[in-house]
Amino acid sequence: MEKNTPKTDRRTRRTRQALYHGLIQLLEEKPVAEISVKELCQVCDLNRSTFYLHYASVQELLEAMEQEILEGLNEVLDKFDAAFMQSPDPVPRDAALAEAFQFLSDRSEFCQVILSRRSDPDFIDQVKAVVRSRCLNQWAQLLDRGQDARAEYFLSFVLSGSLGVVEQWMEDGMRQSPAQLAHLVNSFIFAGASYFLQGPNQQAQP
Repeated sequence: MEKNTPKTDRRTRRTRQALYHGLIQLLEEKPVAEISVKELCQVCDLNRSTFYLHYASVQELLEAMEQEILEGLNEVLDKFDAAFMQSPDPVPRDAALAEAFQFLSDRSEFCQVILSRRSDPDFIDQVKAVVRSRCLNQWAQLLDRGQDARAEYFLSFVLSGSLGVVEQWMEDGMRQSPAQLAHLVNSFIFAGASYFLQGPNQQAQP
């Protein structure tokens, strides 16, 4: 058995990167259920035996790619605690969100496939669930509304709206920098949050 050395580690990384890019290329044409190991290996110019050294199936490869996104997203969300979000200074909020957009930009090809739902139709829902579980209590605390159900509606609005902005950004060729997009999205979010921050007598009633 070959020991792990810097040389074999580099080879492993190159092989996995080739498989990642090959799968993305095929996902732009068809759903994952229609992609075979043989077809993927032909695109990557790899032997099937090499593929099976790393993954048991194309689905397992896709799940590994998705897990990388989720782990990276959790690392970004670690910076969004309630005290941070309550900062009157928008600069730290913009910087943290810009880091999230930079993370997505670095994986833009895969993210575009994800947003098109050609990879795994449930994955966007997993992403939303992660953000919701991490941020709902923070938003409720920020908005000073405890368990107010409106915080859940607002978070759903933020999640869907932010995903829509990211999708449009990528379709437009990411002409704005991650920092510019972060400032824009934070402006949208906190303009909406201002409704909740008003006193009850100031909020328009139906």
